[in-house]
Amino acid sequence: MEGYRLLIPGPVDVAPEVLEPMSSPMEPHYGDRWTKYYNETLGLTQKVFRTDGDIFLMPGTGSAAIEACLATAAGGGGKALILNNGVCGDRMEAIMCSHSGQVEVIKFPIGTPVDIDQVEKTLSGGQFDLVGMTHCETSIGMLNPIKEIGALCRKYGVLFMVDAVSSLGVDRLEMDNWHIGLCATGSQKGLETPPGLAVAAVGKSAWKYLEKFTSPGWYLNLKLWRRYARDWGDWHPFPITMAVNNVKSFRAGLERILAEGMDARERRHEQVSAYLRRGLEAIGFEMCIPQDQASHGVIAVKAHPDISVDDLLGWVKTEKKLLMAGSLGELKGKIFRIGLMGPSADTKIADIVIDALKEALDRAGR
Repeated sequence: MEGYRLLIPGPVDVAPEVLEPMSSPMEPHYGDRWTKYYNETLGLTQKVFRTDGDIFLMPGTGSAAIEACLATAAGGGGKALILNNGVCGDRMEAIMCSHSGQVEVIKFPIGTPVDIDQVEKTLSGGQFDLVGMTHCETSIGMLNPIKEIGALCRKYGVLFMVDAVSSLGVDRLEMDNWHIGLCATGSQKGLETPPGLAVAAVGKSAWKYLEKFTSPGWYLNLKLWRRYARDWGDWHPFPITMAVNNVKSFRAGLERILAEGMDARERRHEQVSAYLRRGLEAIGFEMCIPQDQASHGVIAVKAHPDISVDDLLGWVKTEKKLLMAGSLGELKGKIFRIGLMGPSADTKIADIVIDALKEALDRAGR
């Protein structure tokens, strides 16, 4: 949508130097030159995940990476525990249930923090192969305590899988230090590149868990991808035709991220999100999630009594060329969400958002 600023929870606006490779001449997805470039890109990706484990880039979306992790780890009958407190948790639950009949779910009301004591009680009382949860519950802009749950999984010897589709590159995540065995994301949000790549990371210690199962499937079977990376690693380290230009664009985005530095980048998102929250509260909006539990890339705001969510979002779209988002499921019409990821995490853009929403409220109150 030319001329609009994307302030939705993804995809995000992309810097020109990141978008440019999408139109570069096509080249083979195999051979010495490409394999060297591809492996270097995997090395950069490891730095963003903060892992020394394996990285797999699969043409697809973040949901493909999530399914690859879940199916490989517990498909075909593994016992999984899914921690669910929102729409993204619902999706993880649905994916896992499609691959195994042994799925236990701890369901929390949407926007409610995960109860760590309840999780530990469940882990101590049963044998599980996998625990899965979402880092940023995108439907309401809430961060879940993956560091604490990772520590529990290590204590009880369970593989931990995290959906980081809306958090990686925005919110602090230390895959290896936080005992995350499997982590999934997509290219189009915090990594600020075009949609098209599913990214799955497998920690070195996770393979001993994965080898316990005869994992189902082919395309989304991470064991198959590992086998190709080893057997064909000198010329074609994946089982499919790779999305060459997507990888080039992804590489450009990673280089931008790492040039800024992960610590500085995460700090910038935290500071800008706090700035926006304060500004919105000052003009009469109420936040959905307390600051200490809130995502720094997806800001969820309660509907204002003077104007409906549909009217508000429609006005800023038409009059200000700003695209923001409503929400899903039971939250539809009750909240709206503002994405401040990557290039949009800037106080100047936050000021544009605050001014636009203030004008919308002023007009609604006349």
